[in-house]
This record gives sequence, structure tokens and C-alpha cells, in this order.
Amino acid sequence: MVIFSVQVLGGVLLLVNRFVVLAVVLLGPVIVNILCFHALMAPEGLPLAIVVAVLWVILAVRYKQYLAGIFVQNAA
Repeated sequence: MVIFSVQVLGGVLLLVNRFVVLAVVLLGPVIVNILCFHALMAPEGLPLAIVVAVLWVILAVRYKQYLAGIFVQNAA
């Protein structure tokens, strides 16, 4: 239920074009999980998983100035 809720919340945020950066951050780990699952356990779904990952990367690159704060070593 929790993962489903995160996926739906992230998808809705992207569709309504609100809090896009939050949606990208929420969906990132879910997409990594999907990629790993299809790469290691069910390779027939790997092409679609790769398409989803590429689309996520496009969004992440587009909003990289807002995501830069995540990669700061010292927050203070």
C-alpha cells in the first residue's frame, strides 16, 4: 500500500505539474527498484523499465538546479 501510494502521489504531482521536484525525488527510488527487479528477475519487462528510467532522467536533468541541494555534503 505504501509503495502504491508513493507511485500514485508522484504520478498525480507530475500530471498536475505541481511540486515536480518532489515527484522526481519520490519516484526515483521506486524506479530504481523497478529497474533492479526487471534486470534481475523478470527481464521481459526491462525495455519498458528503461524507458521509464530515461524519462525520469530527462526530468531530473531539466530540474537539476532544484535538485542540487540534495547533493550538498554539509547542510550547515
